[in-house]
Amino acid sequence: MGDPETVPEEIDLTLDDSHGLQQGEVALARVAIRGQTFQQGDFVEVHNTKFGNQNVEFMQVKIVVESPERKRFLRGTPFTRTRNLAGDLAGGLPKKLNEICRLFYTDRSAGHGAITKPSLVSVAEDFIVGKRKMIVTNAPFPEFNLIPMSMPGNNELQRRRTETLRRRYERHGLLVCRWNARVDFIMKGREMKSIENALERMRSTEVLDARYRVQDWKLRNRWRGSHVKGGSWIDGKQADQIPVDLDAETAPRIATNQRYTLFDAYAGAGGVSRGAQSAGFQVSYAIDKDRDACRTWKLNFPAARLFEMSVDTFIQSASGQHIRSDVLHMSPPCQYFSPAHTRESSQDEANMDAFLGGGELVNKIRPRIITVEQTFGIDHDRHQPFLRALIGHLTQYGYSVRWKVVRLCAWGCAQNRKRLVIIAAGPGERLPEFPQDTHSETGGQGRQPFTCFGQAIAGIPPGDELHDVEGARHFPVPKPPLDATKLVGTVTTGGNQEIYHPSGRRELTIREYACIQGFPHSHRFRGTKTTKRRQIGNAFPPNTVEVLYRHLRLSLLREDGLLDA
Repeated sequence: MGDPETVPEEIDLTLDDSHGLQQGEVALARVAIRGQTFQQGDFVEVHNTKFGNQNVEFMQVKIVVESPERKRFLRGTPFTRTRNLAGDLAGGLPKKLNEICRLFYTDRSAGHGAITKPSLVSVAEDFIVGKRKMIVTNAPFPEFNLIPMSMPGNNELQRRRTETLRRRYERHGLLVCRWNARVDFIMKGREMKSIENALERMRSTEVLDARYRVQDWKLRNRWRGSHVKGGSWIDGKQADQIPVDLDAETAPRIATNQRYTLFDAYAGAGGVSRGAQSAGFQVSYAIDKDRDACRTWKLNFPAARLFEMSVDTFIQSASGQHIRSDVLHMSPPCQYFSPAHTRESSQDEANMDAFLGGGELVNKIRPRIITVEQTFGIDHDRHQPFLRALIGHLTQYGYSVRWKVVRLCAWGCAQNRKRLVIIAAGPGERLPEFPQDTHSETGGQGRQPFTCFGQAIAGIPPGDELHDVEGARHFPVPKPPLDATKLVGTVTTGGNQEIYHPSGRRELTIREYACIQGFPHSHRFRGTKTTKRRQIGNAFPPNTVEVLYRHLRLSLLREDGLLDA
């Protein structure tokens, strides 16, 4: 390839430009490569370029650079086709022709509080293909995508003509960007380890050209049919049961006793319901099919409506009903994905059906926000297809999705327990960040020290029917004492045999199990000792749910204009 023509004119740099320059490099106003002139702002197709495990296929030029060795290259924000997303993002977006997404990779190795910017990608002149036309829009697919339609007829000639048109459109046609893909990572030696991922649909504020912009509230109402700022529970009723002014131009104000509502799917004993209620949500609906778990849930939330059935049965039985909730939580059965699950079980197929059935539930309820909690084992390589399928279910409905593995002790749990947590936001909604950690090993910087074993089981009121110390099994030979000033191991559905009273003399009571799982003393349980332990072990710890849902409530209030940003 021939030497490029260059115009070695230095330009003043903004802060963003300086982020893109390294020592000894010089910024050029423009560079000519094979008859085309490239400069800041151009959208360019590239090849043979990777960033992490992603193939970079396009870039938005931020700066034209000349190195100390007088080599010239373009540096900018990377993009790739949605169908070619790789690694943790693979399969997360619909695979449509000429649909692309912007890649934001941010190095978080510096730790909490450090200010970092997404990384740029550098492309040498030999790997520049040429300029392309691209638009950014927050409109749903297929708006603005001019994909060639199939030629009429179904013979081989028409099929070839259609394929030729599609190939030509792929090489030269308009590219459409509706999504941002975000990866936060840390460096482990020379390897990049992702710690948080997100697929975010463009917001209206990111669409600079008004021709391709849709107001966010229109997208929201187009999807849900209604939107009540401040929450759809007002004065003891669902908003769809009382007159509500949905005028988007009306100045928002929150009514007395107004709350955001929760639909708790796979509710179990009510860990999420309890945590969300403590955070200020109205628990409106729940689904579960386990008999004892349903008895427990109804005992604790008598005013809410419980559907005692499987999710697929609910979807069929409620087909004619209009049911909406501001927030939907899904904790599908997770034993299949647990790292401890090494043998096939008779329940595996049913659990998988429940897990993948969440997409239909989303379409039925159409919540503003979704949360999902799963064992961190679903993030392991052998289960990645199922995680990708779940995320794909959400993005196909236009939901933005954020996910990461959380150490729940950082949100107040007394256990060294890791869970995959997903937050999703519907069309027109802002995708919330994860809450900041509230606890750390030593505390400080606005955080409390980890909640220890002893703290978790302290202060149980006398006379609690679930705290039968005398009736608890006492060990004939005492076990080694456990350090009550440390985190406890993970509570499981069968009762972890390595977890017992710190004295080493007896097993834990049901109330003590519930306490280290984050349930308040007021939460009651029904069933046998075995089923109570199973309910507790299956629960998303309510005290950590409260941290998450307090954060989500504030995010919704800001989105609704009821709280300063």
